[in-house]
Amino acid sequence: MGEKDIKRKCIACNSLKSRDELVKITINNKKEIKVMPDSKFFGRSAYICKNDKCLETAFKKDKIYKILKTKPAEDLKEKIRAVLEN
Repeated sequence: MGEKDIKRKCIACNSLKSRDELVKITINNKKEIKVMPDSKFFGRSAYICKNDKCLETAFKKDKIYKILKTKPAEDLKEKIRAVLEN
């Protein structure tokens, strides 16, 4: 079983999907948040389905920040939306 075969859970809708079907958000120990980081960027991660409904749900009541254990970042939602539009 390869790494791509492992399912991840969307933090908004709780559905299990492959990594290719989700947007990955990672925060490292320096409190840097990356959207769709490369494999060399380690830290706490959260996954969101590639749709606006899950994006809005993830930011509702700061759910995404609770999972990443960080304070709200002003531009994170826009960074994720930019990935969704590509």
